[in-house]
Amino acid sequence: MQFNVPQFIDIEDKIIGPLTLKQFFLVLGGGVGLMFLWYFFKLWVVMIVGLPLLLFLAATIFIKINGRSFFTFLTAWINYWLKPRIFVWRRK
Repeated sequence: MQFNVPQFIDIEDKIIGPLTLKQFFLVLGGGVGLMFLWYFFKLWVVMIVGLPLLLFLAATIFIKINGRSFFTFLTAWINYWLKPRIFVWRRK
């Protein structure tokens, strides 16, 4: 008896053009956030707040480090620096 084994199960499907569904919603949310800033604040506030937000979102959406998304890499890096790294073994 033969079974079809799914391949490439760790790769997300491209739903909307070259973007996955998660990437599309991040682009959409970032665009809505920038439009909110543009509508309610002056240009200098939009430049100070919006530019880092835009750069962070672009990095989160498109950059992969060692096959992992930038967001996953960033959370692992933050956890590495915040959690203790000394393990003590005690015999009970």
